[in-house]
Amino acid sequence: MKIKDLEIFLDILNTKSPTISAENFYLTQPNISITIKNIEKMVGEKLFERVGKKLLPTQKAIILGNLWLEIVQNYHKSLELIGDEELLLGKINIVATQSIGEYLLPSILFDFAKKNPKVKINLQIKNTKECLYDLKQGNSEIAFIEGELNEEKLKNENFEKTILCEDELIVATNNQKLASKKRYIDELLDQKWIFREQGSGLRAQFLKELADIAKKIPITLELDRTSAIKELVIKKDAISIFSKRAIEEELKNKILYKINLYNIHLKRNFCFVKRKSSKLNWTLEKFEDFLLENIKG
Repeated sequence: MKIKDLEIFLDILNTKSPTISAENFYLTQPNISITIKNIEKMVGEKLFERVGKKLLPTQKAIILGNLWLEIVQNYHKSLELIGDEELLLGKINIVATQSIGEYLLPSILFDFAKKNPKVKINLQIKNTKECLYDLKQGNSEIAFIEGELNEEKLKNENFEKTILCEDELIVATNNQKLASKKRYIDELLDQKWIFREQGSGLRAQFLKELADIAKKIPITLELDRTSAIKELVIKKDAISIFSKRAIEEELKNKILYKINLYNIHLKRNFCFVKRKSSKLNWTLEKFEDFLLENIKG
């Protein structure tokens, strides 16, 4: 049995889909199926049960996966030691909420792709609810999400969460006078508010912080793109709530101004969520290491 066969087996354990694994290894689905059948023939029993379009691993498959993972990891570590620059291959499907997907990840993904040219990275930007759904359905290996998450729900879905860094939410305006002093939220109820759409983690956290007064906020417009909201706040005298990362340049260049608020906590975490079984994906593991190293940097 070849290392590539073990890698395919481990990837199937992660994706539970011969179609997705075929894409990851740039192979046809029949080739993936043949590899799995050959491994099952060698082991002497079925290692996967087909349920719909999914391949669900047996208990023995999971045990073998954990044993073979160590073999594959040691093989790749040996390649690192001898300086193989084309170490990683495969595909990573990433889904992220807007602030992370547009303002944090692109530079990191570019540097990782430049270092690992055989890895194909696909990033889609969606709201929190859609990100978790994609992860659950196996359409993505990793989901980057801003704000609070239900820990009990993550546990029930067999997900694990890692905090990346802290972010600040900022109420911003193009009106320097409005932002010239600290204000109570009641003083802003006569403004034209633009909000992100229902399902947005940013929106949900802000309204949660406002508690009962959230019902009094006059929402003029709801949009699903931060860039569009930013443009309207700049040009139309509206106000909105942003991730600090999304408007850093505008704040620096005094195009937008931060409105400091009394009695409202506007800190949150950026995190990523993955299925616990994704530890069987060597390429994803190396991407996580690269990501965390760059975030710390």
